Amino acid sequence: MLIYNVTSKIDHRQHAPWLKWMERAYLPAVMESGTVERYHLTRLLGVDENEGPTYALLLTFKSRLVFDIYQQKHLLDHQKAIKDKWGEAVLSFPSTLDVVLHGE
Repeated sequence: MLIYNVTSKIDHRQHAPWLKWMERAYLPAVMESGTVERYHLTRLLGVDENEGPTYALLLTFKSRLVFDIYQQKHLLDHQKAIKDKWGEAVLSFPSTLDVVLHGE
């Protein structure tokens, strides 16, 4: 299992519209790729929010192979959608995590 994490700082003025867009447009498009098993959109707690709240989007993939397919076919379009819609109001950085152990 692999998790693709995107941590984003959202400008206060765009917070509510961004969250609505994530729920109604972006995340449905990500799930339509057919490669993502599930997602969690989480808000970081205990961090400085003077410039806006920070969120972490975790996309779970069944395997590295499935993630590689997502990267090749969908990732750039999804990144472009965020940049085109929000510009500098959303600053993000990605990380890829290999799940070593997990529990239910």
